[in-house]
Amino acid sequence: MTASLDHPIYQELLAHLLELRFATTEQLARLTREHYGSSRSARRQTMRHLSKLEQHGQLLRLERRIGGWQHGSTPSIWALTTTGHRQATGHSGTRQRPNLISTTFLEHLLAIAETRIIANETIQQIPGAELRVETEPACWRNYLGPHGERLTLRPDLLMSVTTTEYLDRYFIEVDRATENPARVIAKCRQYVRYRRSGAEQRSSGAFPAVLWIVPTAKRRTQLRAHLEAAELPQDMFTVLTLDELPEIIRDGPPLTKQNNTRKENTPYET
Repeated sequence: MTASLDHPIYQELLAHLLELRFATTEQLARLTREHYGSSRSARRQTMRHLSKLEQHGQLLRLERRIGGWQHGSTPSIWALTTTGHRQATGHSGTRQRPNLISTTFLEHLLAIAETRIIANETIQQIPGAELRVETEPACWRNYLGPHGERLTLRPDLLMSVTTTEYLDRYFIEVDRATENPARVIAKCRQYVRYRRSGAEQRSSGAFPAVLWIVPTAKRRTQLRAHLEAAELPQDMFTVLTLDELPEIIRDGPPLTKQNNTRKENTPYET
């Protein structure tokens, strides 16, 4: 890194974008809030740091109107360039082309980033709690199907909340209400098949709760109704809006046989 970018905050910002792929200025300011005296200072200083990284060719700024973000304004959205990716990872890789991403997929990735950030902000308010988040592809799971075929489950996130008393784990799917509910049900059936394989239980002792995070109460009602009608295990999936996530993190998932880590820590068998 050049002499003018030797402060650790620059490497931290690059690392966040390596994990999230895309994030707004506001999101990155919230992730690095602890370094500043106020949220206002964090936003101002983060914008300055990001602009300097852009000047050095390590970041690309996308200016797009993203529905539902900052009241319909056009926020600055940041991503690593090929140079920035090399700086963050220490090695060369595939050429980065963040400007070619579709707006729909970009909205999805920003919603995943927001989920990650809200979880981080919530865990900071729980004394002694630690948060671990795996993004894709680290959170993906390979397993064998009923006929020996190799299958892959692709959650958006895997989140673990740990204290001295309990461990809560969650597979997280971030829904933007752009998919037909039938595709959501199909993804739920993948989770059921993966649970039946027993692979997760053997490696971690219990199957994580599956959270579907949706953008509106209307979508929450819609998906809950489809899940109820789909003859799926009714205690396996929880549909909630993003503002309900902090309560789940603080209080834990609905305690069921497959995710009961706060009480009996008994893995689910099926």
